Amino acid sequence: MIVLEQPYVSNLLINYLEAEKIPVLKNHFAEEVNSKGNHQLNLISEYDFIGLYVQTSKIYTVSEFALDWINTILNENDLNRMITSLKNKVAFRDACSSLYPAFFFREVPSLELFTFDISTIQFPIVLKPTVGFLSTGVFTIYDKEEWYDTLDIIQRNFIELSSRFPTAVVDNSTFILESYITGREFAIDLYFKDKEPVIINIFEHLFSSAKDVSDRLYITNKVIFDTYLTLFSGYIRTLNSSLNLDNIPVHIELRVDETDIMPIEINPLRFAGMCLNDVHFYITGKHPLEYYILNTVPNYKDMWRGKEDETYCFSLFEKQKTTSGQPSDIHSITKLYSSILELRTINDPDSDIEVFVLSKTDNENELKNILQWNI
Repeated sequence: MIVLEQPYVSNLLINYLEAEKIPVLKNHFAEEVNSKGNHQLNLISEYDFIGLYVQTSKIYTVSEFALDWINTILNENDLNRMITSLKNKVAFRDACSSLYPAFFFREVPSLELFTFDISTIQFPIVLKPTVGFLSTGVFTIYDKEEWYDTLDIIQRNFIELSSRFPTAVVDNSTFILESYITGREFAIDLYFKDKEPVIINIFEHLFSSAKDVSDRLYITNKVIFDTYLTLFSGYIRTLNSSLNLDNIPVHIELRVDETDIMPIEINPLRFAGMCLNDVHFYITGKHPLEYYILNTVPNYKDMWRGKEDETYCFSLFEKQKTTSGQPSDIHSITKLYSSILELRTINDPDSDIEVFVLSKTDNENELKNILQWNI
């Protein structure tokens, strides 16, 4: 029921899977995690995993790196349909087009970007790979000059960066141009039970400026959760009338302004990436995956009891390009926080991420300092 894959899996998730004896696909990555950490995961063969999926129709993975295996080996038509309709951003926009007939989007092959007539497009626009992961290759463009600057960046950097990921994760053969979506940005972890959304996490994605497209900081608290739970549940129910999703965990990113809610993207078969959804454990004492595994609903009434004034956060810090070639000073990062729940250093030469921090605070200035660090 669980597929573990690179680039990262947290100890918190491993401990939950181990304690509950959740079936985990026996692949190279899971075996390596099991042996290196001296764990006792319930590893099962590919054959048994397929049989279990047929019985339960439940599957979760920490990473899009597993999607190739799922599409090819499980080869289940409805599951593949759901994955494709969500992971491919053009397919996703096509599926939602009846709900947003005025929303502009267009698929452009990567080679045609350099001859594309940008004068036909109204700024601001967003350019991103048709299939993507985190904020890899996402650009917000406000005028022609920025368009040509972006093409230069793509030519120099993005193709090399995307080579670190499988094609199913970041496909650099095509890009999507789409209207810039305004408003506050939120990230939601949920699963569909009988096609009804069961929301587990609601995070607000904070930015340092209008041009910031990084994943530096996400926050959640009782005010955010209670304010948007009913609104987002109703909206996602309407959205699912076009997508027809069921028995699948997803991570939804959307924006909300004074008049509308607009989806940015939906990521299939996982919650917030790189196991950052683990922050839910520090709020409720339950791992967020438990709800999907057991088909249960969070206790919305009591989940914030005693934590009404706390804001819970997860933040990402990318490797800094220092003149000495040395990594960032982790100590200077930790000084930004009043209460660190977990600090996770990423020792992966192929990753641009250096450290994750799960934290809590009651200080708004702390959030500003995290956003502005090293900018």
